Amino acid sequence: MSEDGDWIRRSSGSCRSTFGVVSATDICGRLRDWCELYPNPLAPAEENAAARADEDERLGRFAGLDALDREQVIELIGWKFQSMAHRKALATRGVSLERWGGKDGAAELIRRALANGDDDQALATVCGIYRFGPAMGSVVLAACRPGRFTVADSRALKALRGLGQMPAGPPGFRQGDWRPYLMACRGLAGRCGMSLREVDRALWVAGDDRGLAG
Repeated sequence: MSEDGDWIRRSSGSCRSTFGVVSATDICGRLRDWCELYPNPLAPAEENAAARADEDERLGRFAGLDALDREQVIELIGWKFQSMAHRKALATRGVSLERWGGKDGAAELIRRALANGDDDQALATVCGIYRFGPAMGSVVLAACRPGRFTVADSRALKALRGLGQMPAGPPGFRQGDWRPYLMACRGLAGRCGMSLREVDRALWVAGDDRGLAG
């Protein structure tokens, strides 16, 4: 098993056997169903499957990298904020030519974050980039370390709360949510035999499920 795979295996034992009134067996089935609806629950199944395959190919080029160039980071920003022009513009400012190089520049912060063995410190380091919060910082980590990290997403956070895997809290994703969120996602991935990316997709869809309390 890969080192990245060990993160999921170690976390799977912490996943609850029940989720409120939903059994672990049932929730695994629901996660797989939600994942199949990504990225557009209203689209035909074959269209969604093609979109997921395209996304896997696009993000797969980053897996295992220990550093990124500026164009690669801009590509990840475009992927994360493709429908949010304002947030895309703000995040892009963090990797401007003026902020890219140097001992505390964006390139070096990304390199340090990817080399850090501590989950909290890894996110805190990459979030040291100007205008990078947990959402964008976690995209860098998840793209390069897909077996260890997932994307910090407010919709997925809402779904985890609805499933009883996260305590109630404000709707926005805070850096303090990161560790329990990551452990919950790893636990689900291990228990359900899914990748972290599959869990992320499922929870993103589930965030709009009216059947979850949130």
